[in-house]
Order: sequence, then C-alpha cells, then structure tokens
Amino acid sequence: MVVRGLLCMFLFLAGTLCAAHADDERFDAEELASGAPRYFVLRAADARSTHVTGDMRLSETALDFTNGSRMDVQPVETDVQDGLVYRVMDNENPLMPSGRPLCPAPLHPLYLVFDNSGGHAASEQSRGDTYHMTLYCGSRPLDFALVDPARRAAVLTYRRTTDTNWAQSPDEGGYVRGQVEAHCHATHPPGVPGEQVCIQREEEAYRQILLLKAPSDALKRCGSYVTARATHAQGEDVSFSNILHCLGLRDSRAVFDYCAMRITGQKRPNDTTFWDAQPEQAHGISLCFNALAARQAHN
Repeated sequence: MVVRGLLCMFLFLAGTLCAAHADDERFDAEELASGAPRYFVLRAADARSTHVTGDMRLSETALDFTNGSRMDVQPVETDVQDGLVYRVMDNENPLMPSGRPLCPAPLHPLYLVFDNSGGHAASEQSRGDTYHMTLYCGSRPLDFALVDPARRAAVLTYRRTTDTNWAQSPDEGGYVRGQVEAHCHATHPPGVPGEQVCIQREEEAYRQILLLKAPSDALKRCGSYVTARATHAQGEDVSFSNILHCLGLRDSRAVFDYCAMRITGQKRPNDTTFWDAQPEQAHGISLCFNALAARQAHN
C-alpha cells in the first residue's frame, strides 16, 4: 500500500495519467522480443534507481513516473537479443521525482533498453522479476545501430510488481487514483462506512490543488505539516484534503509551530525539524494542525 515519496506526485500540475488497462502476464524474454505488454509497473530496486527515476510504469507508448511526468516512447525493431529497445520521442527530457531531468541538459534521452536476460550477472532465480534499463543520452537524433554501448549514461535496476497504487479502475486510471483509494481504504477499513465518500472528497481536493498551481516547495512543506514528518508516505495522516486545507492557510508555518509547541512543549529549533522518530508526537501534532486548517477552510 505504501508508495515511497507520496509528495512527488504533487509536482505534476498538468493533466492526469491515462486510464490503466492491466494485464498480468509475465514480462519474459519472449515477450520482450515480440513487444511490450499493455503496461506493467517497475519498482526501483536499488538506491541509484530510486534516486534517478523512482518507480515507473511502462507501456507500449510511454513511461509514466510517480510525479506525473510522462515520456513518450516507441519500440524499435533491432537485433538485440532478449531485450526491448525504446526510442524516446521528440527530444523529451521530463523532470523526474527528484526534480532533475533524466539526462543533464543539453542532452536528452535517445534510447532505453530493457532486458531481464541475466546479462548483468543475474541468477536464474532473479531473472523472473528483475529488469535492467540502460539509458542512452545525446544531443541529436541517432540511429540505434550507431549507438556505442560504451556511451551509456546509466544502467538502472527494477523489479516488476503487482503490488502497486497505479490504478486499475475503469473510471479513472493513474497513480493519483491509486493513492486516493489506498488512503481511503486505510482510513475506512471493513466495517467503517464512508470509503466512497472519502474517495470523492479526495479526488475533488486533488482537482482543486491542480487549479491552484501551487509551487512544489509549498506542496512539500504542506506534506510535512499535515504529517509532522520530514519524510512521509501514503497513510492515515496524508490526504489531498489536508494538503488543500494547508495551502489555504494564511500562515501555515505559524499554525504548525503552535501545534508543535502545544503537543511537545518545545519550540522547533529550525524549519527543518519534524518528528519522524517520535510517531506519537507526530500524530498529535498532525491532528492539531489538520483540525485547525480544516476549521479555517470551513470559515
């Protein structure tokens, strides 16, 4: 349920992801050779991949990232064995969840090569769900046959997963819908009514956040205020409604510091201090802040 870096998604303020139509067949060597499935989710398997791209969704025509960035791609017919080669369309170089582009300017992504053939010393046991993406950057179009393998920009490692918050809803697809459903399911477990009302409320709050076009630093700051944590993930304390209420405060920092003083009895030494290591205090500060923010929003 938990997806790392919830607030990454708030960086995207222009449209939503396309509807998702999942198929769960394995992405094996034969499938790689013949073409991509409709889509599947790759979860970053090491620190470097997490930093560069984070989790991503691969389809026949695009890569979607958790901050809402999209990179249009097109499969390329090549003689690469047990691999799938994508050409990146139109010199696209979108911002990753880290806030940096995939390739350093003035370069841009040219080709992405996916494989799970064991070419990177993978064992037979790990081949089933481990995938490598080799990234090639450049400043001008180039035929793949002319690409020098030694000039690769990075080799990133992922694991395919079906435990994902990318939605499989017939009504609305995308990472955001999955996050909303995960949040509302966490706060309305079996026997607690209101899950559908929660989903509608969260989706409306998300639409309002898009209309506000709030800067990313304000969204990240509100993410910490509504959770009292510097690092946060989808859970009971995080919702689009709370983020929206925070954005509407005249002085969100003053409200947060008031709640922090009230719960802990101490003033924060600086604006980067939160309560990740003290979950009980974080929960109390979060309840105080969100209640005051909601009250002001209603007034």
